[in-house]
Amino acid sequence: MKVLGVAGPSDSGKTTTVAELASRLSAHGAVGTVKRLTHEPDIDTDGKDTARHRAAGSMYTVGLTGDGGWFGTGDQRTLSDVLDDFAIECDYAIIEGFSDSHLPKVSLGDRPVTVPEVVTAASADDLDFDELTDIVETLPSYETPASLVTALRGSVGTSGSGSIATSTVLEAELASTDNVETQVEAAERRLRSTDGVRDARVHRQQSLFDEHDGLVYVVVLADGPTRANEAIGEALDQLVETV
Repeated sequence: MKVLGVAGPSDSGKTTTVAELASRLSAHGAVGTVKRLTHEPDIDTDGKDTARHRAAGSMYTVGLTGDGGWFGTGDQRTLSDVLDDFAIECDYAIIEGFSDSHLPKVSLGDRPVTVPEVVTAASADDLDFDELTDIVETLPSYETPASLVTALRGSVGTSGSGSIATSTVLEAELASTDNVETQVEAAERRLRSTDGVRDARVHRQQSLFDEHDGLVYVVVLADGPTRANEAIGEALDQLVETV
């Protein structure tokens, strides 16, 4: 999933930018959007049933319509939590606000934001949306173990069979922290050529929310659970000890 933030002061065109990007990107895949709120959500109107649910102590409240429309409110949900859920089903996520995150972002206006900035402009009117849409496609993918498992299960010839094994290693624990992307690509190639392995994903996920070390996810689909776990172990040995 490609993730892009849109940051800037009020009236700089953040929502206009998000809406235009969502319209363009939805032609190429599923889009999820998030907006940072500076106040309590006002979708639960006082006195209405869903507001009463929340007031009574419900952690999550979802309203569903007969034709599948829905809205939800709840407590204790972070941007990281939302992106982890989006990654399973969405191809793109556009995030309005969160200027202090490490998301790659469009910076509008003159308010300082945390890097990286992929595009800067005085307002939405000054953006080249054709160029910006192309830039989104070049951004690193945001993945989780769950989204990688979903990708494996959906890959050609693997749906509905085989056994999955997963593991996560800190980037700092790799035998070498130089050329991490090269190591990750090599590990994935080795796994895919291993006997009994039907498909594999090795993904480097850098933190978008703090200065913590990046992670490397290893996900294997193999003929059976024993082979899947053996392949994971072999891959971790190579990444941590001998690459």
